[in-house]
Amino acid sequence: METCLVLDNVSKRYGRTLAVDSLCLELRRGEVMGLLGPNGAGKSTTLGMVAGLVRRTSGRIEIFGLDADRRFTDVIARMGVLVERPAFPEYLTVRRVLKWLARLSGKAVPVDWALRVTGLDAVSGVKVGRLSQGMRQRLGIAQAILAEPELLVLDEPTSGLDVESTRDTLAFLRKLADEVSVAILFSSHQMAEVELLCDRVAVMRGGRLTACERTAAVLSWDFSSLEVLCDRAEEAAAALAAERWVTTAEALPAGVRVTLRGEDADRTAAFLVSKGFQVRGIVPRRRTLEEYFLKATRP
Repeated sequence: METCLVLDNVSKRYGRTLAVDSLCLELRRGEVMGLLGPNGAGKSTTLGMVAGLVRRTSGRIEIFGLDADRRFTDVIARMGVLVERPAFPEYLTVRRVLKWLARLSGKAVPVDWALRVTGLDAVSGVKVGRLSQGMRQRLGIAQAILAEPELLVLDEPTSGLDVESTRDTLAFLRKLADEVSVAILFSSHQMAEVELLCDRVAVMRGGRLTACERTAAVLSWDFSSLEVLCDRAEEAAAALAAERWVTTAEALPAGVRVTLRGEDADRTAAFLVSKGFQVRGIVPRRRTLEEYFLKATRP
């Protein structure tokens, strides 16, 4: 898969404050990467540097194989950008704003399509000043996708959206990645939407990259923590708790919750069966993005 974005030892300093410190990242076509981190981690600064809105202090950014500084005009024409809380002239209607942006892009871009896929067609004649925060956010997404970009840089794209709009937006972004090979780099504080949308997650803390992993690997199964569906739960829990390879065993209404010293679900099932218990199933615990995030941002 072709690499479309490279950050090579990128840093940004504001006076004595090092906001981003020697950041290295790569993003490939058709890939969605979620940029996570606590407030002040450097996420928005990173997105701003990629979008050309913030001048980096050092390092190299390459987009579509082009130097982001020397070929900025060529690069930005192939990108869509949404900064946090986008602002538009409040006296213009939604449609007029998008038509104005379409003319600025210099492309024959589909304004009606952008209105439809973002759910703004019903308010296309409404002035921006009368829009709710959620509708303004939709307008920001519409302008980001207006020129059919190959790379999307999105800062909190679902901020202010209701549950249904958030779901539709995430589905649309995933469709862009899967069907048109658009690369998407975005920041979010919402773990659930990152789990749903992203191929990879990158975690920042204090301006540095502390972890970067495929989402599927992050959300793997933990076979050292099990719920065993069985009969005589109290007896089963007592039998397991007496074994040296078991850390804890707690009786549940339908079985036993067990933590093991190793990932050995088969041994657990075999042990209970050998003791005369009826084992109906074993459910391992699913690791969560929140756990990964907390571990990666721990001082």
